[in-house]
Amino acid sequence: MTTTTVYDSLGNNNGILDPGETVDLTATLTNVGTDTAYDVAGTLLCSSPYITINGATGVGWGMIAPGDTLEGTPWNITAAVSTPVGTVADFGLGITASGGYNTQLDFSLVIGMLGVDHATHDCGNVKFTVTRYGALGYMGSTGTVGVGFCYPISSISHLYYGAFAAGNSASYVVDRYYESGSDDTDWETTASPDGMVRMYEPGPNDFDEYTTARYDDAGHPTPKGLVCDQYTWAWDDATANDFVITKFILTNQGSSTLSDLYGTVFMDWDIASSSSNYGSSEAARNLTWMYATTPYVGVAILDPPRTTPAANLALIDHATYVYPYSGLPDNIQIQFMDGSIQNPSSNRPYDWSTCNSAGPFTLDPGAARVVAFAIVGGDNLSDLQANADTAYNRYWNWPGVEETPGSAQITGIRLYPVISRGRPYKVAYGFAQETPVQVKAYDALGRLVVHQDYGRLNGSGEFTFDLKSMAQGVYFVKIISDDHTSTRKVIWLK
Repeated sequence: MTTTTVYDSLGNNNGILDPGETVDLTATLTNVGTDTAYDVAGTLLCSSPYITINGATGVGWGMIAPGDTLEGTPWNITAAVSTPVGTVADFGLGITASGGYNTQLDFSLVIGMLGVDHATHDCGNVKFTVTRYGALGYMGSTGTVGVGFCYPISSISHLYYGAFAAGNSASYVVDRYYESGSDDTDWETTASPDGMVRMYEPGPNDFDEYTTARYDDAGHPTPKGLVCDQYTWAWDDATANDFVITKFILTNQGSSTLSDLYGTVFMDWDIASSSSNYGSSEAARNLTWMYATTPYVGVAILDPPRTTPAANLALIDHATYVYPYSGLPDNIQIQFMDGSIQNPSSNRPYDWSTCNSAGPFTLDPGAARVVAFAIVGGDNLSDLQANADTAYNRYWNWPGVEETPGSAQITGIRLYPVISRGRPYKVAYGFAQETPVQVKAYDALGRLVVHQDYGRLNGSGEFTFDLKSMAQGVYFVKIISDDHTSTRKVIWLK
């Protein structure tokens, strides 16, 4: 057996069996012998009291030629909600084949992933630390925990401190930014569910690095039930490695409507000597940036899209708004968030921060809103702008970036195997009602190369999807069932 793979597209799609999740589990076998193995089958057992194997425990691989690798049909398993994060579940897989062959293969799965205070993206040409409560670059403005933002990756940090903020008035700005000589502690990491940072390498849908975190406004003097789910992505891809994408989903879990709410990223950039920095902004890209000579570093709003004007794109003069207060007070901060104070560019070499603000939004109880940003580096302004464009296109167009939960009543859908040598891929499905299904395949550059419509399907079944006309390589297969979308990376060999 070469690998086991967890498919949880109907869960949180992180490729890990989490407590309370039901997933598909496959085993991939390699024939290392000199003879063809026929009628290969296996029976799965598990000794863990937290694991339930749903349905049949036996699956088949069929024929495996010498040197071939083949992924089997999936088992469906569930981890109990009560499973402690980090529990190791031991499995045994009994393998049989014609001619009397049988063997026992053992493997383990770790259920869930223990969270951490912070994680650093470092797979591309930048390093950037994200945290469990919205602070960016470092855990706090002392700059002792984290690496800041380094571009190129071998450089020192160009960031003193940054943070994500949400708010609608001077009395309700929720953040971890500095104020009056210390950092606000408004965002608090949630305990249930556990909101600590989790880094997945590789992440789902071929993000080379993917993190999650969750926090709420419990630390604010007047909490209103605002919850933030934080997601960040980075790629080890020569065409898209000069930025990190950050997405924040704001959900109103309070009982009152939150009106005129803004979502904002504040970044106190220090490039070389902080007293010799310049900065500016561009409305067409919802982009701010700062520089001394080279490099350029900045922030671009990705969501809402560029067709929606930013609430504010501003350079913050520390002499006026920061130094007199030993930080950025909430009553000044909200004026940058809502655009009452506007300053689109610097007027002298000095110490500046940037503000990229989106909104205003109205969140009724139970409603949610997404804001997303790219933290970007560039060798010069045109390079920075090009990298901001790449981040924008990657966010909106890359297969699988936007996983949509949808309203289709889906009991299961999966595509297998991961690696195919000239054989069609299979899509197994289960629908509680008639559901239109399309399958699209994209090459490694994100170009649509195959599009097939399978009409309206109901009940349980299986169909095949073929890439036989395509060159061998990596492809991304997107299965669209009504308004639910799941994406799978596959390898096509001839």
